[in-house]
Amino acid sequence: MISSVTMPENKVIVITGVGSGLGQALAVAFAKQGCLVLGIARRQEALQDTAAAVGPARFEGQLADVADFEAVKDIIDTWVAQHGRIDVLFNNAAVYPRSSFLNESAADWAQAIAINVNGVANCCKAVLPHMLKAGFGRIYNVGSFADLAPIADSAAYSASKGAVRALTKAIAADLRHLPADIEVHEWIPGHLRTQMSGFTGLDPAVAAEWGVRLVNMPHARTRNCIFENDREWLPPKGLKQRIRDKLLSVTRLARINAHGEGAGS
Repeated sequence: MISSVTMPENKVIVITGVGSGLGQALAVAFAKQGCLVLGIARRQEALQDTAAAVGPARFEGQLADVADFEAVKDIIDTWVAQHGRIDVLFNNAAVYPRSSFLNESAADWAQAIAINVNGVANCCKAVLPHMLKAGFGRIYNVGSFADLAPIADSAAYSASKGAVRALTKAIAADLRHLPADIEVHEWIPGHLRTQMSGFTGLDPAVAAEWGVRLVNMPHARTRNCIFENDREWLPPKGLKQRIRDKLLSVTRLARINAHGEGAGS
């Protein structure tokens, strides 16, 4: 049975990669909602920029590389000790090394995987024990469709985003049998006007409002969804699945008709 704990009004939200782009926009948007935003970034100047944009009453920042599990765990444990809980985690931190796989060094590849994949795992691993103890939690791993149709010079990024999708599903599967109201989702906000995209695309503030709407949903359809923008994305069905669905529909209709004929005789 799922815990009856409900989403609090004044949420405590952790956001990684909070120093710029989508992370900073999320921090501003949630602070306007009355939430306490706890942010992790790798650069002091970036943290200061976000603190100035949000305001000190609603923001606390810490320097860390999400690829360093012990550093992340220490920060999360300290925040929970100070504030009592963490309600929501946005795993937003990522890098996009634009390099051909043939030219990319092994060290650069390893760093991208360490941040984009291991960083997500590290933050989830640090936060989940506290969410399980509280009986409530929401995790949104920022994803991409880059793995479905990779472009040139994107091997590390595309591979890492495919891994994040699998990791998100696997974490949710491990939590499914536990008596806690915890959801673990992938969120794909799309092409945003940030440094990662060369400052082309949609204003991150628009995507941040989508993030707010997702968090404010009472419950998702299932405890593990893929969200695109502010709605659930369902992968297109293959031919076999469409045929199977059609056969099931015909069989179900036949049963209903047989039941109706029998009831009227």
